Amino acid sequence: MKRVLGILSIGLIIIVAASCTKQWDEHYNVYPETVDQNVWDVIQSDPQFSSFVKIVKEAKFDTLLTSKHSEAADSVYTIFAPTNAAISEYIGIKEFSNVVLAYHFCSHFINISSIQGKRQIQTLTEKFALFERKGTVVTIDGIKVAAESPLYRNGKFFTMDKVIEPLPNLYEYYEFTNPVLTKYIDTQDTLILDKEKSKPLGFDEDGNTVYDTVAIIANKFEMKYFPVSEEFRTLSSTIVFPKEEDYRDALDVMAQSLGGTYQSYRDIPVEWQEKILIPHILSQGVFLNRLEPEEFVWESPKDTLKLLNVLGDSVVINYVPTDKAICSNGYAYNYETYIIPDSLYNGGIKHEGERLLTKKGLNKFAWHDSVSVKTDISLVPMQELIQGASNDSIIRVSFPKGYKGKFSVEFKTPKLFPRRYVMVVSTHMDIGGIYDIYVNDKLAKTFDYYAYVTGRGIINSVTGVRYTPRGRFNKFDMWVENIDVYGSAKVKFDYKGPSTVASNGFVIDYVEFIPAPKK
Repeated sequence: MKRVLGILSIGLIIIVAASCTKQWDEHYNVYPETVDQNVWDVIQSDPQFSSFVKIVKEAKFDTLLTSKHSEAADSVYTIFAPTNAAISEYIGIKEFSNVVLAYHFCSHFINISSIQGKRQIQTLTEKFALFERKGTVVTIDGIKVAAESPLYRNGKFFTMDKVIEPLPNLYEYYEFTNPVLTKYIDTQDTLILDKEKSKPLGFDEDGNTVYDTVAIIANKFEMKYFPVSEEFRTLSSTIVFPKEEDYRDALDVMAQSLGGTYQSYRDIPVEWQEKILIPHILSQGVFLNRLEPEEFVWESPKDTLKLLNVLGDSVVINYVPTDKAICSNGYAYNYETYIIPDSLYNGGIKHEGERLLTKKGLNKFAWHDSVSVKTDISLVPMQELIQGASNDSIIRVSFPKGYKGKFSVEFKTPKLFPRRYVMVVSTHMDIGGIYDIYVNDKLAKTFDYYAYVTGRGIINSVTGVRYTPRGRFNKFDMWVENIDVYGSAKVKFDYKGPSTVASNGFVIDYVEFIPAPKK
């Protein structure tokens, strides 16, 4: 029995040894041969790198590889060595500066066989180069590697048939291709509390912590979307944003559609671009990681391609990205065809009623500071959750029975383009009164909520359509023809007295401005 066990043990040892040898061979056969030489001596001895050697010596970069320190175990370099032909082609157009030279050195060892897909490699410029392997093809910033050397005592090198240049980060790239975006990013600087340096002093009357404040500058764009001006080893982004010429062409089309005083991109307010247009483009075109063009392609014309943007929202990709640019912290794309959705400027502008209020506590509300309210008695506004209402909530102010005193609410809408509008008011049919409604201090309509009673819930629009009830909610509207410049409209509801309805008061679900055809 012992003899049988011994034979089995010997057999197992032989099998394990054979297996280990196979794994050892497979592991080391994928690595270039290791040579006990200084990598710089090898490069100097190869005539195809003589121009590169000269540039390195003139810049005294060779001391990195020839000093005693460079022979230490922790001083290993990977060199992207351009050939004489590559340098000759480059210096015929540009200067081979020390910054460009430093971009050809990495202070760590890079082995092709250990890299699958993409990896960002930090160079001596502290900028990152994109190292990518697809099968047997290896590229650095999209430039193909011609050959890989063995591993020498203090590093290795890759033969490059083209000079590689430090890439711009996404912020730097858009500085050149569309400064509209970088100017927008710059406007997003803000002061925020640095909690690590700020000391808590106590609490205010609402229970909020009060700090001995130390403020720092932060950028709201980079906090929300991606830190485009910074570079990382593992973090990257893809941004699809139109180049300046395409962006302006799209604004030209928009201006001609608006007509009137709008003739070209120069007439479209910058404020509208920064508050409406640019955030819309960003919501549709900023993603984490580097996305390749094929990831934007629909599988078939009948499919709908959706991608998660950097905010975690699912967005429909209804455009074709083109002109991929490799940046040090991501990819930048242009649009194949960029058109501004007319819904951004020809659609309705809805002002939710609850925006007129501010929350003071549990079920406690007050008028927002921007709202002007005049009344003879104390009237408390409430926000009520109503299923089916716009944004599932309304504002309500209840009046005493038969109230004949003063009550008016005045507020400003979101910014509107100058044109003719239908102003729609969504409200409750049983709660109201008689109101004069003003827009920019001009009477637009006097409305008596008793009209819901006489019309059996049906209200005729000024456009000829009929508004029908949704439960006990309905709408009425009016023409607005005195918005002459881009900006907020001033809306005022002025109570004139009670009406023959169940309860007098003030209820607003929303107010909407819908562009209307010219007369």
